[in-house]
Amino acid sequence: MQLILLAQGLECPIEAEFRLPPVPDYRSVELSKKAAPKGFEAWGGDSVEVTRRLADGAVGLKVGSQGVLLKPMGILGVEGVAKVGSKPVGFRIYRAALGYGAAKVSIQKTSGAYAAARCGGRLALFDVDLKGPVGVDTNGDGKVDVNSPAEYARVRGGAFEWDGRAFVFDRVDWKRRVLVMREAALGPKFVEGEVLTDFAYVDRLKETRRLSGHGSSYTLIDFWASWCGPCIGAFPQLKAIVETHDLKVLGVNGDEDAGAASRVLAQFEVLWPDVQSTEPGVLFDYRTRVGLYPTYLLLDASRKIVFRTESTIELIEEIRRVVPTKKAR
Repeated sequence: MQLILLAQGLECPIEAEFRLPPVPDYRSVELSKKAAPKGFEAWGGDSVEVTRRLADGAVGLKVGSQGVLLKPMGILGVEGVAKVGSKPVGFRIYRAALGYGAAKVSIQKTSGAYAAARCGGRLALFDVDLKGPVGVDTNGDGKVDVNSPAEYARVRGGAFEWDGRAFVFDRVDWKRRVLVMREAALGPKFVEGEVLTDFAYVDRLKETRRLSGHGSSYTLIDFWASWCGPCIGAFPQLKAIVETHDLKVLGVNGDEDAGAASRVLAQFEVLWPDVQSTEPGVLFDYRTRVGLYPTYLLLDASRKIVFRTESTIELIEEIRRVVPTKKAR
């Protein structure tokens, strides 16, 4: 089946094979040793049976009455997807967990699996109910980078850009086996020289503010996430530069859990306003324009982007160069 162009969207053929989630949520399943044919070991429990051939260590998996096709995870073990009831579920079996002669062993089981589709030659990933995170290989390297907000939306929704157009996941037609993508507005480009449209946002004290309310000060928009080590590591440097320069900061976190971001901000005593990426609607489905965390946009008083970088060191140097220092009181 070929990609079908619609008036304002795409129909993308769904691949037959399910995949493990891009960020799998595994839990351990404990299996007990059971009788096995000569030359084999076997463990079972929870309708799952794992076998190992003693001659060469080859591993097999059966869920209910179905055998599961297993693929190697390098030298670590094997993984595969089985249908449990009507829902696909992922499994991982680590060789190191299968001790020879062990009375009990543990394997890993996910809460679900993902389907894949091909959109304009790009890989698209989504859970079978289309309720969780989604992703698109926007740079064409054949995989979805879960650390890139431009390729993987951890919060439901989100647009993805390729070939100068942006698309959102709309619906799945399982009868025709197509994923329907709907075209969306691209929003700002986040390039130097662009003037951002003014917008309102609600801070952590539930007060409504506007970007234009920063007055004559420069503004730093910090795109970050609680699971991003470099983002968090930059907080002490950003706090120090804010103390000495006429600079306002607005954090935009990419967390699906608002509590996770709030806990990190409290831990580092970050006091500037911070919003989730889904909160200010005009914060533009920024995922189409932010490829990595952290990404920094430095704005002048007219809301023009004067500097964009993913490097904290480069940002600090630019702030020191162009942002006035605070006057001594």
